[in-house]
Amino acid sequence: MKHFPVYLFVILLSSCSSWSENDSSKFMDQCEKTKWEKEICNCTLEKVKKQFSSFSEMAENENYMSSMLLECINEDKDN
Repeated sequence: MKHFPVYLFVILLSSCSSWSENDSSKFMDQCEKTKWEKEICNCTLEKVKKQFSSFSEMAENENYMSSMLLECINEDKDN
C-alpha cells in the first residue's frame, strides 16, 4: 500500500507509446503530486527512460519501476 501512489501515476501515464518531452513533464507532475522530492522524481525518470522505451512498457513492469524509485531514494540518502 505504501507504493500505491507510484503505481497509480504509472498506470495513469501508460497510455502513450513512446517518451516525449510532454510525457516526461507529465511523469514529473504526477511524481511530484505524490510528494516525492523533485530530485527523486528526476532520478526515477532517468532510470525509467533508460530501462523502458515507452509508458506502456513501464506500466507492464510496475514492480521493477518501484525498485528504481527505491534506488533513487537510497541514492539520495547516501548523498
